[in-house]
Amino acid sequence: MRELQLQLPVSPEAPPLHDDDALREAVAAAAGWDVADLGQVVIDRRSLDARRRRRPSWVLRVRASRRDEAPPDDALPPLLRPRKLARDHHALRPIIVGSGPAGLFAALQYADAGVRAVMLERGGEVLARSQRVRDLRVHGQLDEESNLCFGEGGAGTYSDGKLYTRGKSSRVREVYERLVALGISRKILVEAHPHVGTNRLIPMMPRLRHALREAGHELRFDAKVEDLLVDEAGAVVGVRLEDGEELRGGPVLLATGHSARDVYAMLARRGVAMERKPFAVGARVEHPQGLVDEAQLGEMAGWASVGAAEYFVSAQVPDLGAPRGVYSFCMCPGGIVLPTPTRAGHLNVNGMSNEGRNSGIANAALVTEVRGDEMYLDRPGDLDDDPEFGVHVAGGALLGLALQGALERRAFEQGGGGYRAPAQRLLEVLDPASGAAEPLPKSTYRPGLQHAPASAVLPARMLTALRRGARAIDQRQLRGYLSAEATFIPVETTTSAPVRICRGDDRQSTSHPGLYPCAEGAGYAGGIVSSAIDGMRSALATLAVHDLVPWSEVER
Repeated sequence: MRELQLQLPVSPEAPPLHDDDALREAVAAAAGWDVADLGQVVIDRRSLDARRRRRPSWVLRVRASRRDEAPPDDALPPLLRPRKLARDHHALRPIIVGSGPAGLFAALQYADAGVRAVMLERGGEVLARSQRVRDLRVHGQLDEESNLCFGEGGAGTYSDGKLYTRGKSSRVREVYERLVALGISRKILVEAHPHVGTNRLIPMMPRLRHALREAGHELRFDAKVEDLLVDEAGAVVGVRLEDGEELRGGPVLLATGHSARDVYAMLARRGVAMERKPFAVGARVEHPQGLVDEAQLGEMAGWASVGAAEYFVSAQVPDLGAPRGVYSFCMCPGGIVLPTPTRAGHLNVNGMSNEGRNSGIANAALVTEVRGDEMYLDRPGDLDDDPEFGVHVAGGALLGLALQGALERRAFEQGGGGYRAPAQRLLEVLDPASGAAEPLPKSTYRPGLQHAPASAVLPARMLTALRRGARAIDQRQLRGYLSAEATFIPVETTTSAPVRICRGDDRQSTSHPGLYPCAEGAGYAGGIVSSAIDGMRSALATLAVHDLVPWSEVER
């Protein structure tokens, strides 16, 4: 067997596959073999090199064998890899709060170890949840417990399904392999920037639910955790549900995501150690996908083999003191913009796309960083008296939540109710005197847009940074970004959690033993894969305490 790296020219047709003649000829030539002697070819990695002044090409990493050799091993392990059927452990009764990527992959880790867990999810199973999502998008009716953020699969279920991460852990491949075992296309094992798409994630969830129950876990939906059960020594020994039921056990893995603000408030009342964390705020910006394709792909725009183009842009803009970062976030080629509030009278937005990325409109957040000393609306101290998240709670650790809520209330009011979103043309945001009389461009956002000034939603310091960043991006990185067809839709507040729940090297809360805060909501991850890995590691840490796995496995 030979491992090879090679380049093939890009064509308008389908990308090279295992039986593609051009691929086989290139592999044989690189290996120094006759094509007739070539056996099986397995593609391990594929990326597009479209850098300027180069001929566009696919960069491939492959394994190939001769006909008289054993073929390269292309088999994948199964979804469940148990040593025995999960059952109750005499000293380990895990309670997983949240069924997003962290909670689900923690449950898979427990299943592998033969330890039975209980998973609690405040929202509904995915099909019932999808009906609630439709009610919001079509009728403007919000279910505060089952929506685009809460429910089976977490917020990632309704996203672009981006799977790439900067992390280099070997567990990245493990996450991909388990997804393939659940029916996701094997191309995620190969692509440099793999994504799944909401239309593939939704039907995957019942298969995963069934597998976890078959492994011995108990999964409970519409089961909202209202409080922790804490013993006299301050250790967490279980949870209390909203209906009053108490579940005793431990450890408690807290994997509730960054939108469960009532959970943060509950933790603050319990005295759980938390601290402020920088995050970012901005708006969704929509462009015609064709405009992005032309800017990014040139002659390859519209080629089926290449697909819809992405962009990742950033700028450092002048500000008082240190320069301020402005950047794109969660870019969704050929996607749609969604309303993602979890509380009545609030509105924030996010993006998603299906596997085909074929809506014809691209969207991405344009956001600016909010530092730890900037957790205020218009003037320092103006959120200190917030009745739920002000400085009198947790020493000000939750002020970022108060800021998010204040911005979302403004967005709801400027949208005129019914979860319509305020919007302007991007050019009008930069120059309010231009284009106010022009109708808004076509948008994917439902329940619909209401023309309203961004300055009525975003504080001046944030809006100034976003204006400067948009100009810099258009001049230096993405020509046409300041198109007359670009729509600016505030407000995007949940790029990441503005709170970090403090934990030690053993991954337990530094103030409450038995509580394992993990993933995005705890401030330690961002995205599907990194959250899944953080959940896996937290589960492994609890297993290591009981000598069921070596500690060396935890951070692998």
